[in-house]
Amino acid sequence: MREIKSFIKSASFNELEKAAELINEAIDSQREQQQVKDEVLALIKEKGLTLEDLVGGVQSDKRAKVKAKYRIEKDGQVFEWTGRGKTPKAFADVNLDDYTI
Repeated sequence: MREIKSFIKSASFNELEKAAELINEAIDSQREQQQVKDEVLALIKEKGLTLEDLVGGVQSDKRAKVKAKYRIEKDGQVFEWTGRGKTPKAFADVNLDDYTI
């Protein structure tokens, strides 16, 4: 908002008219998008569906989860590690074969 106020103070009449035109176009576009969203949601509700029905089962993270390969208990806490990446401090200086799951 500060940038807009600063622009308004320093802009010429023609620049302000152009800015107003661009803002009105953006408002109209947003209004149209919102109307379309409302129509789609109304249609979904009319058909007895939910958004989850339409997108159900889609995962945003396409990488497979890796199961832990090692488990160790230290200081009353259980630490698990997949064996990938940097070795956690809990697994430093230990024989990993002893902690294989």
